[in-house]
Amino acid sequence: MIKAFRNYLSLQRKWLLPTCLGLIMTAFLAVVYLYKPATIAQLGHLATDHFHRTHPREYNPDTPVRIIDIDEDSIAKIGQWPWPRTTMAKLNDNLNNAGAAVIAYDMIFSEADRTSPENIVSVLRTNPLVTQSYDGLKDLKSHDTVFAESLEKSNAVLGIFLTPKPGVELPQVKHGFAFAGDPPMGSIPNFGGSLQSLPELETGASGNGNVTFRPDRDSIIRTAPMLARIEDRMFPSLSIEALRAAQGAGSFTVKSSNASGELQAVDQELTEVTSVRVGNFTVPSDGNGRLQLYLSESKPERFIPAWKVLLSRGDWEDRIAGHIVFIGTSAEGLKDIKSTPLNAAEPGVTVHAQAVEQIINEQYLLRPYWASMIEMITLVGAGVILALALPRLSAAKGAILTLLIGLIVWHGAQWAFVNKQFILDPVYPILVILSVYLIASLSSFYLTESERSQIRNAFSMYLSPELVRKVSEDPSLLKLGGEDREMTILFVDVRSFSRISESMSPNEITTFLNLFLTPMTDILQDHKATIDKYMGDAIVAFWNAPLDDPEHQANAARAVLAMQDALEGLNEKYMNQEEIKWPENVRMGIGLNTGVCTVGNLGSEQRFSYSIIGDAANVASRIEGLTKQYGVTIMAGDAAAKDMTQFALIEADLIKVVGRDTPERIFIIAGDEGVATDSKFLAFRKQHNEFLAAYRAGKFEVAADIGAKLLPQSEGYKISGYYRTLLARISIFRADPPGNWDGVFEARSK
Repeated sequence: MIKAFRNYLSLQRKWLLPTCLGLIMTAFLAVVYLYKPATIAQLGHLATDHFHRTHPREYNPDTPVRIIDIDEDSIAKIGQWPWPRTTMAKLNDNLNNAGAAVIAYDMIFSEADRTSPENIVSVLRTNPLVTQSYDGLKDLKSHDTVFAESLEKSNAVLGIFLTPKPGVELPQVKHGFAFAGDPPMGSIPNFGGSLQSLPELETGASGNGNVTFRPDRDSIIRTAPMLARIEDRMFPSLSIEALRAAQGAGSFTVKSSNASGELQAVDQELTEVTSVRVGNFTVPSDGNGRLQLYLSESKPERFIPAWKVLLSRGDWEDRIAGHIVFIGTSAEGLKDIKSTPLNAAEPGVTVHAQAVEQIINEQYLLRPYWASMIEMITLVGAGVILALALPRLSAAKGAILTLLIGLIVWHGAQWAFVNKQFILDPVYPILVILSVYLIASLSSFYLTESERSQIRNAFSMYLSPELVRKVSEDPSLLKLGGEDREMTILFVDVRSFSRISESMSPNEITTFLNLFLTPMTDILQDHKATIDKYMGDAIVAFWNAPLDDPEHQANAARAVLAMQDALEGLNEKYMNQEEIKWPENVRMGIGLNTGVCTVGNLGSEQRFSYSIIGDAANVASRIEGLTKQYGVTIMAGDAAAKDMTQFALIEADLIKVVGRDTPERIFIIAGDEGVATDSKFLAFRKQHNEFLAAYRAGKFEVAADIGAKLLPQSEGYKISGYYRTLLARISIFRADPPGNWDGVFEARSK
C-alpha cells in the first residue's frame, strides 16, 4: 500500500507540488488579509483612487454650495493677506445681504487685527518722526469688534484647528451631541488642544468646526473627519457644522455600532461610529467617524473670487442666495493646498465644500459590512482555482486563465464602484492571483528543470557530457522519430564470455561486467559516441547521431584504440586482486563500419529506445565476429576505413561475410596518427601490401615467405594473430589449392 502510494505521488508530482504550494500561499495571504498590514492596505487605496479618477462624482451645479475663493487675483486687487477685519466684515456683510444660508470660514482668526486703530497708534508711537498725537484713534471701534458684529448679524461658522499639543482654552460650544448606543469615544480621533478664533469673534459666530485633516500614509486625503474630540469633548468638522447651522439644528446624533439594528463591531470591546445625523441628513461613517470622500472634478461654477464680492462686481449675488458658502483660499502662498485622489494640489476649502455637496446629494462611497466577506471569498476562490488549474495547464493557457481571473476581479471592483458606489478592495485577490501564478510557475519550472536534469543524467548514460550539454542548450539538434543518416557503428564483445561466466557466480559476473563496461563506456562518451545498448558483455554504439559529427570515423578510431589500451590496463590491474575474480588475459573484439542507417525511436508504442537499424549495422556486427577468426582486436569495414587514412590502417582481407553475397573489404587499425607516419610502419605496410597481393594472386609460396617475415614485426602492432591466421590458411591452400581463386575469402561463421 505504501509503495503504491509513493508511486502515485511520483506520478502526480508534476502537479502536486505546485498545487500544494499554491494552496499554502492562498492560506497565508488569507491570514495576512485578516490583519490588513498598512503597506498592502495602501495598495488598496491606490486601486480605489484609480476608480475615483476614472469615474469621479458628477458635479451638480444646482447644489447649494459655493466657495468664495481668496485667489491670487483677489490678493492682487484687495491687498496683501491677511486682510483687515473690516475687509472681512464687508465680505461677510455682502454675503449675508445676498442671502447666504451659512458663511463658513476655512480659516482661524486667532490673533487680534494688527490694523485696528488701537494697534496702529502703538505702531505710530514707535516712529520718532511722528510728532502729533493720534490718541483720538483709540476711540474708534476695533476692527475685530466690527467683524464680530458682522458675524453676529449673519449665520457664520468659524474654523478651529485641533493640535496634538495641549491647549489652555477650548473652543466655545455651539452645538450638542446625542448618542444612539454607547458613546464611541474610543473610536473617535483624540487631540490634545486647539487653536481657535478670538473669543469676541467666537461669541458672534453661530458655530465652529474642525478644519484639521489627517491624510493617509501617502499624504493623500481620502476621508473627511466629521468628528474629533479633546478628552470627553467632541467637535464637529467645519462641513457638518456648516450643514447644522444652515438647518438651524441644535445638535448632532451619533449612532454607534452597538445601537439597535446595527451589526456589532469586529472587536466587541470597541464601540465604533456607524453614522452621524445632522438635521435632516444622516451621513454614513466609518468606525472612526470619517466620511469617505466622493469627489468631483474641479468646476469653475463652484467658485466665486472674493474680489468680486468685495467690489460688488458681476452677478454673484444670484449664486449665493440660500447657499452654504465656504470662504477659503486657493493661493499657493497661503499654503492651504491638499492632495486628493483627483488632484495633487486641491485647495483645502474645496474638500470641505465637496463633503457638504455629497451629503446634500446623498452621493456616498460606502464600504458595506459584507465587503470583507466578499473579498475573502474572492481571495480564497481565486487562489484555489489557480492552484488546482495552473499545474494542469500549459504555460500559455495558465497565463490566459490568470489574466482572465485578474481582470474579472479588477473590473468587478470597478463595476461596484461605478454603479453601486461600493468600495471593494481588489488588491488582496489580485495579490493572491499573482502569487499563486508566480509560485506555480516557479515550482513547475523547478520540476521541469528537475525532469530535464534527470533526462540529461539519463542521456549521459548514452551520450558524452559535451553532447548532453549541447542538446540541452539547443534541443532542435535532437531529432527523434527516425531519420536516415550516415553513421559509424561499433560492436564490442568480450571473447569467450560463455566460458568465463561458467566459472563465476552471478554476483561475480555482475562485478566483472561493471568493471569492464564502465571504463569502456567512459571512453566512448569521451569520443562523442552514443551508447545504443548493452547486451550482456557486448556494447553497441554509434557516431553522428543524434548530433552531427563530421569526424565520426576518426572519433571512432580514436575510441577503439583507447579501449584496446584500457583493456590491457584492466587486465594488469585486476588479474592479481584476490577480492575480485578477474579472468586471465581478458580479450575483446571490436567491429567498426560506416553506412547509412535509420536512427530514432524504434520499438513499440508501449516501449521504445533511441537506436539504429540498417545493413551497415549488420555488417559492423559481422566484422566484430571476424576479429575472433583473424585473431585481432579491431577491424573496420571499407566505408569506415576510407575516412581513417590518417590512422595506421592495413587491409586485412576481401571477404564474404555470412548473410551477404557482396565481398567486403576489411581493415585492421594497427595504431593512431603517430604510428601511421612512422617510417617503420610505412615499411611494414609496404611489405604487407606485397604479402596481400601475392596471396590474392594465388602465389601462396611467395605470400608464405613474406608473411613469415612480417609475423615477428607484427607483434609490435598487436596484430600477430592476423598473420598466424593467414599463414595457416595459406598452408591449407598450398596443400589443397582452392578452385577458381579470386582472392575473396568466404566466411563460414559469424
